[in-house]
Formats: sequence, structure tokens, C-alpha cells
Amino acid sequence: MTSELKFNFGNMSLSTIHSGDMGDRKRPRQNATEARSEKNVPFIEEDAFSDLVLVVEGKRLYTARSLLSMSSPVLTRLLQSPEFKEKREIPLTGKKYEHILELLYILHPAYQRKLSDQSIFMILSLAEEYQIWNLKQKCEESLLLCLNNEKSQNEEILLKCLHASDEFKLFALWTKCLQIISKPSLSMSSLQRSSGYENLSRFLKSMLEAFKGTTREDISKPATHQSLSSGRRDSTHFVNETNLKKAYSTSFTQTKN
Repeated sequence: MTSELKFNFGNMSLSTIHSGDMGDRKRPRQNATEARSEKNVPFIEEDAFSDLVLVVEGKRLYTARSLLSMSSPVLTRLLQSPEFKEKREIPLTGKKYEHILELLYILHPAYQRKLSDQSIFMILSLAEEYQIWNLKQKCEESLLLCLNNEKSQNEEILLKCLHASDEFKLFALWTKCLQIISKPSLSMSSLQRSSGYENLSRFLKSMLEAFKGTTREDISKPATHQSLSSGRRDSTHFVNETNLKKAYSTSFTQTKN
């Protein structure tokens, strides 16, 4: 039931303001995401936009073909293949349910979940596999921001980032890692004691041993595979653009072979 409110200001008055109208004005409008979340749990339950079901570890994730096709050429080819073109359910074997769910939250424009410290390396791996290049770039940028914080420059994070930069061919991240590792405060023995050291390729290990043992006379010399494997111990860096690119190129060749 509504009531009329009247206010007198001297000879002026405001009337015909109804409490029902005021209630409507006070009620905030919902955005599309809020309206969606009241009706269903994103990706867990089907909604009006769902036209595809991803089956991961026996569980179903509801999404849209258009979202996956716009994001990934690999998934586009999968969805357009004769095997799955007419199917509503598509199995993703060898994947973890929580990983694909996180990827959907990141890709969907209504959610655009930010990369977290816990998920970034996993998301980077999926971005590489599915050729989602803009997401791969975001992962590299996030890791670079992390390394710009001196509190994050510990051996474990450095080696994880170096391993990722080598595996996924991220030259900016590779360069940043080596620039930090070149600091005298970081010893080779402390790097070798870190659990992440064992995950490095044989080439990366030999490169770091030579890198931390390079003399100042060697700084201006081009980096060769022989010099990278020499393992000489002395003062630290051959961090210049030419040598980094040569080492990076050698690493890429070693990985392919």
C-alpha cells in the first residue's frame, strides 16, 4: 500500500511522491553477472548460454562453443572435427577438472578471473597447449611483475620461472631470471640446494654453472655451447642482449632435439 508524502517549504510544496516509487529507486540494479549467479552456478550448472558440455574426470562443465572457438584455434579444430562437430558432450582426457574450470573463469568475459600465484603455471601450460597466445602473454607479464618485487626473488620462484621461460619460450622472462640470478648475492650452491633445480633441463643446469662461473674477461665474448658448459667458477655475469639471445637460441635447439 502506498502513501502520499507532502513536504512544505514556505510557499512551495512537493507532493505525489509515493513510498512504493522510493523503494524502487533505492533498489540497486543487477548487472548481468549477478543476475546469472542467482539462477545457476557458473559452468557447474546449465544456463541459457550453454550449448556445450566438457567432460573432465567424469564431471560436466557447461560452456559455449563460441567462447572456446574465439579463444583457441586448437579447440576450434577439435569442435569442428567430424568426430565432435555434431556432439554436445566432448571429453577432455588427461586434464584436471579444477584446472579446466579455472581456465573457463579466466576466458569468460563476464568473469575474467585474474591469474593467481597458485594457478599461473598451470594456466600457462594450458595456454601453450591450446595456443591461447594472449593468455600466455598475460602469464608472462604477471610473472615479470612478480619478479620485480624483491621479496619474490627467492631461489624457488626464480628456478620455477626460469624453467617455465625455457619450456614455453618466454624470452622476456628468461632474460629477467638470468639478470636476477647474475647477482653476486645469489650463489650457485643455494640454487643447487633448491628443489626446483632438479626440474631444470641438463642444458639449463650446465648453462647456469657456466653462467655463475663466467669471468669478467668473458663478458664481451659470444656465448657458445662449449663456453656454456665449461663450468668455470669465478665472478658472475655475461648478461648482455647478444649473449642472452645466443643462449636462448641454443636452449631452444637443445629442447627441440
